[in-house]
Amino acid sequence: MIRINKSPVEPLILSGNGAAQTIVLNTAYGTNPHLYTSAPGVKNRSLKSLSIDSNIYGDATVKDQLKADQHQKCCFCESIFTITSYGDVEHFRPKTAYKKAGTKGYVYPGYYWLSYDWANLLFSCEICNRTYKKNEFPLGDELTRKLFHDHPNVLSNEDRLLIDPTIEDPATFITFNQEVPVPVGGSAKGAKTIEILELDRMNETRLTHIKALQALKILTKIDPADEDQLNKAVGILKTPKSELIKAINNANEIFGSAAKDTAKFAHCVRCNFPELPVV
Repeated sequence: MIRINKSPVEPLILSGNGAAQTIVLNTAYGTNPHLYTSAPGVKNRSLKSLSIDSNIYGDATVKDQLKADQHQKCCFCESIFTITSYGDVEHFRPKTAYKKAGTKGYVYPGYYWLSYDWANLLFSCEICNRTYKKNEFPLGDELTRKLFHDHPNVLSNEDRLLIDPTIEDPATFITFNQEVPVPVGGSAKGAKTIEILELDRMNETRLTHIKALQALKILTKIDPADEDQLNKAVGILKTPKSELIKAINNANEIFGSAAKDTAKFAHCVRCNFPELPVV
């Protein structure tokens, strides 16, 4: 994960249709909250569902803006997957229901009033969203949770155990030991984020990427303008000079951009190659 700088201008469908539908949701819940709220002795399947329109938050304009802001990468695993997959609009705070820390069941309702909130939307690969993140949203202290739209608790005061990459730098909580993600200084938020998203499931893929960059780094040490260096390298590698110069230039380009926001696994790369530019 890396820090995501979202566009301050939200897509019009959210400020228009989304805002109107949020009023509808808030009114429906506020009129009869017990119809939508989990309670002891009440089975969740007996609860009424709040109507949330996926055509609004999932509109192409929303997804396209998120993809642009995130450089076509998943907000969680940093993979670039859009060539073979559509991806999901992810609700950081779950819209329908949520799971507390250490529990298996769902609590209703979720953060329904944030269903069309630009600040709550991210772009995710299907695996991170549907297999791992799902409705997980644990808090260290449940008393800080905002339970409904006009609940007195403040969202910013929630004791979140998941990193929100739109408002905080994931590098504060997670670092990498080569390809393996580890919490910084035993950070509970870092540990829980790694656990829920199973960020270590991609260790082999990240390791392959790191090894490739290590190989490229060697080529970048050769100055193509230095004839002595170039001739020695040609002799060792048994490669035509023109091909070697091309390889060096390609290595400089690829290695030099590997830690930028636009690159896959940028956080992992930055931890392994701190000398690389990030912009």
